[in-house]
Amino acid sequence: MRIGILSDTHGLLRDEVKKGLFDVDHIIHAGDIDTSEVVEDLKHIAPLTIVRGNADKGWAESIPLNASVKLGGKRFFVTHNKGKLDVSLSGYDVIIYGHSHKYSLTEKDGRIWFNPGCCGKRKKGQEITFAIAEIKDGEIFFNRIDIPNGSKKESLPDNIDTIISKAIKLTDKGKNPEVIARSCGIDMELANEICRMYLTHPGIDIQGIITRLT
Repeated sequence: MRIGILSDTHGLLRDEVKKGLFDVDHIIHAGDIDTSEVVEDLKHIAPLTIVRGNADKGWAESIPLNASVKLGGKRFFVTHNKGKLDVSLSGYDVIIYGHSHKYSLTEKDGRIWFNPGCCGKRKKGQEITFAIAEIKDGEIFFNRIDIPNGSKKESLPDNIDTIISKAIKLTDKGKNPEVIARSCGIDMELANEICRMYLTHPGIDIQGIITRLT
């Protein structure tokens, strides 16, 4: 039996994740889904066990905070934040959780504790991971899947539009990239790129620069 395990999609179900899940028998999502569209997409791939995370508001009220499921002879308990557990885990073989955005596989008190990490929106320096668990002959194996940073856009600061606006104003005042980098809190490479595009493409706007950066 193959089980797709993921968490913290935060509104983004990547194509790489969908492809990785295409032949699984079941999917477990450990919360912070963010949108109902992610749930519907996952349901079209395989049967789904899902829990609500701290970022899941309003639309997700019907989704439980904790869930349990038996797959391949193993009993799974699923929650989002293991730090808030207040239930007995007696009889469970595997505890699936999320929240920290960090992949982790440990064994404690005779059961496996597993966090597949985050496979949704990437924060700077964050790994993007999920996993496929395989149960065979009573044993469970976790195969970690890493999604590399395949897009420059993902490495840009969340407030890139504000940064570009400020960089343009400083450029108009005759400031050099070194000053711009320091003032905007960005590295020299990005400052140079913004300045070069602005100066070599007369009339370019903020969105035009963002498009060229990605």
